[in-house]
Amino acid sequence: MTRTVLFVCEHGAFRSRIAAAYFNAAAPTGWRALSAGKEPQAEVSARLEPLLAGTAAAEHLENGPPRGVNAALADRVIAIDCTLDGADLWVTEAQAEQALRDEIAERTRRLVRELGAGQMP
Repeated sequence: MTRTVLFVCEHGAFRSRIAAAYFNAAAPTGWRALSAGKEPQAEVSARLEPLLAGTAAAEHLENGPPRGVNAALADRVIAIDCTLDGADLWVTEAQAEQALRDEIAERTRRLVRELGAGQMP
């Protein structure tokens, strides 16, 4: 059985996509990530692919337009820079896009370690 982390940001087009891509690049056994938006916009941000180019996350970007939140499908929900009842909240501090990417990537690595703790190698 695969467990799911749902990353949510305001529009599901940038921050949550970054987190899901980094998570899926290093996901612990039995885990995967999806992204969503509280108010999904029609398309993914055009800034996303160039920002992740050359990173481990680039191969793990979700296809398709941003989706709405369906927390019932997730074992863990993380809201990035937005509030969502029942979700863990990540508030980012970085302003520049590369710094924001790096901050989300680091938080995602910590989450991967946390969820993978106790798994047999």
